[in-house]
Amino acid sequence: MNNKELAATLKQISVYQELAGENPFKSRAFERAARIVEQYPESFATLIAEERMSGIQGIGKGIGDVLRELAGTGRSSVLEQLKAGFPAGLEELLTVGGLGPKRVRLLWQKLGISNLGELEYACRENRLLALEGFGEKSQEKILKAIAFKKRFREMHLYAETEAIAAELLELLERKGLFARIHLAGSLRRGKRILKDADILLIPRGQADAGQLRSALTELADDGPGDEGVIGAGETKVSIRRRGLQVDFRIVEPDSEPAALQHFTGSKEHNTILRGRARSLGLKMNEYGVFRGDESLSLEDETAVYRALGLPWIPPELREGEEEVEAAAAGKLPRLVEAGEIRGMIHVHSSYSDGLASVEEMARSCRESGYEYLCLSDHSRSAGYAGGLSIERLREQMAEVAGLNRKLAPFRIFCGIESDILGDGSLDYPEDVLAELDFVIGSIHSNLTMKPEAATERLLRAVANPYMTILGHASGALLLSRAGYDYDEEKLFAALEKNRVVLEHNCNPHRLDPDWPVLKRAARRGIPVALCPDAHSPQDLGYMRYGVLMARKAWLGPDQVLNCMTVEEIDGFFRARKG
Repeated sequence: MNNKELAATLKQISVYQELAGENPFKSRAFERAARIVEQYPESFATLIAEERMSGIQGIGKGIGDVLRELAGTGRSSVLEQLKAGFPAGLEELLTVGGLGPKRVRLLWQKLGISNLGELEYACRENRLLALEGFGEKSQEKILKAIAFKKRFREMHLYAETEAIAAELLELLERKGLFARIHLAGSLRRGKRILKDADILLIPRGQADAGQLRSALTELADDGPGDEGVIGAGETKVSIRRRGLQVDFRIVEPDSEPAALQHFTGSKEHNTILRGRARSLGLKMNEYGVFRGDESLSLEDETAVYRALGLPWIPPELREGEEEVEAAAAGKLPRLVEAGEIRGMIHVHSSYSDGLASVEEMARSCRESGYEYLCLSDHSRSAGYAGGLSIERLREQMAEVAGLNRKLAPFRIFCGIESDILGDGSLDYPEDVLAELDFVIGSIHSNLTMKPEAATERLLRAVANPYMTILGHASGALLLSRAGYDYDEEKLFAALEKNRVVLEHNCNPHRLDPDWPVLKRAARRGIPVALCPDAHSPQDLGYMRYGVLMARKAWLGPDQVLNCMTVEEIDGFFRARKG
């Protein structure tokens, strides 16, 4: 088992311990251990095999025994014993927004609710009103959360889909049956959430069709019968792997360029292209581009677009909006590249809820080729995340000053992720905020505001003279929480007026705000900061998702704050404070 799988089991144990009403310190220990294991730079399976696990902070004897059993057998007797005391459907209730283990236990013990259907029925029958801690508003929120969950059922995060696809690509390459393998569909275009993954396969030589089908169906999830295999034809095989539908398209080499373009999509983009082809007396489909019955010679995907009198259009832009018109007019933007990112903004350390020290985070950034790190631990109101008191914040500032002398020319900018309080104010007095290099303001509480209240809260925060960056503007968590609505026009006007930067939070569970919002903001001249919201050195890798979303939003390096040099961003921060 890899670290992520081991961590997932520890997290499950933590949840079931809380469901069972066990000592909360025990549950928190497993939850913290899950984070440590998931983010650890070495394989825990290797550590266990080489007997090097002892001494790792947060991994005591009991948790160590669980990990050894998992690594050796793939199962946990502790988890199995905990699960045996609960109905199977109870775990799904924990995925409903607003329901934690304590509330789920209460629903089960008092009302016998053990699955999502029973919960929805009980809400519609007003049965939750009899329970302490529940009321009409609680029922309304739960029903909205259930509707949200149903809407996105069988959807997957981009990062999860990408990981499954990468695993499949590695397995397919080992089989040696395919000359080339391409990711296609919405995964190649970089959508935040996906229903399936499309993989294009070019067979090697005269491969036997039956052999190819067999090789692909072997990749399906194990289960009774053939439930992991959705369908298996001559040119398309669909399987389910870790809950994700994966569609394999087997394509002959002559059709490879056209098929890659076609199966990348989007449907809307392809419709526009086909209309353009007709206007030129051509026909196009997944097999090629044709003039009458003659197939045009296409050496690669660029040639497909060239046949239509267009430059190659990056996959991220192919959403059927204005990309074809812009390409025809020679006005496609130069999109930001990962190599143009010079620094990391929005990084946490062990001062609050991060897993590594400031120096460890800084060295990881420097070793990755970045020029600077913008440190922003949680502010004092975030007690759940170890928020910093004023004294602790000043202690951190002093440490950063010493590290900057030690690590020069690498630079650490000392900031804070300040909670935006209920009235829109920031979490420290202005004299304290004035000591910092920058301030990220984020809403972490009271996320069920009416749009008017949410807008006013954001506008007051943005008007604060020490606010530098507005963090994860909607508060949404993908597939878990819809977030709050706000008046975008008013917010954009305030960001412009006050010269405040809009964050795109690159955490794959957030990717907030979505790329269309970033696109509209950038066209208003509002700069965008790509922020990994990193809590460990490994989380710095979230930047790649931010770059992908920035490209979808048509952003170039001049619109992305992280593309500034260390001198430029220093000047930007100083100018913002006046």
